Amino acid sequence: MLIGDAPADTGTVVLHRVSPTFTGAVDSVRVERGGAFTMPLAGLPDEATDDVFFASVRYRNVLYVGGAVTTADDLVDPYVILAHPTIAAGPGVSLPIRVRNFFAVREGGGSGWSVSDLFELRNDFQATVVASEAGAAWSYALPPGALDVEVGQSDLPPGAASFSGGRLHSSAPIPPGESVYLVRYTIPTDEFTIPLEGVTESMELLIREPAGDLSVAGLMSTDPVTLEDVTYRRFAGREVAPSVVTVGSGSRALPGSRLPLVAVMLALALALVGAALAFRSRVQAAATTGGGRRRALVEVARLDERWNAGTIEAEEYDRRRRELLRELGG
Repeated sequence: MLIGDAPADTGTVVLHRVSPTFTGAVDSVRVERGGAFTMPLAGLPDEATDDVFFASVRYRNVLYVGGAVTTADDLVDPYVILAHPTIAAGPGVSLPIRVRNFFAVREGGGSGWSVSDLFELRNDFQATVVASEAGAAWSYALPPGALDVEVGQSDLPPGAASFSGGRLHSSAPIPPGESVYLVRYTIPTDEFTIPLEGVTESMELLIREPAGDLSVAGLMSTDPVTLEDVTYRRFAGREVAPSVVTVGSGSRALPGSRLPLVAVMLALALALVGAALAFRSRVQAAATTGGGRRRALVEVARLDERWNAGTIEAEEYDRRRRELLRELGG
C-alpha cells in the first residue's frame, strides 16, 4: 500500500469478492511495515471466471481500491493500493474543468429542455480534495431554473450530491487525476443561460435536432456532429473564461454574441479536435473498463461497508449488488 509515493505504515486492507451468488468482504489484514500486506487467495483459477476479487483500504476516511483480480496472472506483479494525503476544500482549492459537454434536447411538448451535463474535472494536487467546514468538495452553478436534478452514471456517487441555491454540491472525495461527473436535469423555459465558472478548457453545447431557430451567445457555431445516428447542432469554445452562455429563441443577435477573433480561431480549432466524439468514446469505454470499472469496485466496497454497518436494507442491497455485478461483467 502506498500513500502518494511513500509506503504506508498502518491501515487495514479488506478483501472483497463479487460473484453471481455472493458479494461481500471475505477477509481483512493489517498493513505491515513498508506498506506490505499478505492475503492468500486459495484456489484462484488460471483462467478467468465470473468471480472478481479486489482489495480496499480506508485512509483518512477516504476509500481506495486496488485493481480487479480474476485469474492468477493478475497477481504476477505486486498488488498495489494507492492512497493519497487529503486537502480540505476551500477558497484556495480550485479544480479546473478540462472538458464540459452540455447536451440539450427539446422536451416532448415543445417547451423547455432535457439536459445531460457532463463535467470532466482535473485535480492537479498530489492529494485528494475532501469536503470541509468551508464547503463541498466541489460545487458548481447550474442554469437558473434547473429542475429535477439527478446524477447519471459517473464518478459522482448519487448519495454524495445535492442541489440547493441553484448549485450542485458534491461531498465525494476527489482523488488526483481526472473525474467525470454526469448530471441530468430539465430547464422549463425555451431560453436559458449556462454559467461558466473558472476557466473551462473545452466547452461544447450540443443541441439535438430538430430544435428550430436559435441564437447562442458566448460560443462559436461549428459544424454539426452526428452521434449514433442523431444530429446535434454544435457550439464550441476553448479556454473559456468565467462567463455566461446564452441560448435564445429566433435568429436575432444576442448581447455578447460577437466573439474576439482569437476566440473564433480557437473554436474552429476545437471543431477539428471533436470533443463530442471523445465524449462518446469515453462514455462507451467507461461502461466496462478503465475508470468506470474502478468506480464500480469503489461502489462495491462502499456497499459492503453499509451492509456490515446495518445501514442498508436487504432489498436495496440486493438491487445495487445486481447493478454493480452487471457493470463489472461488462
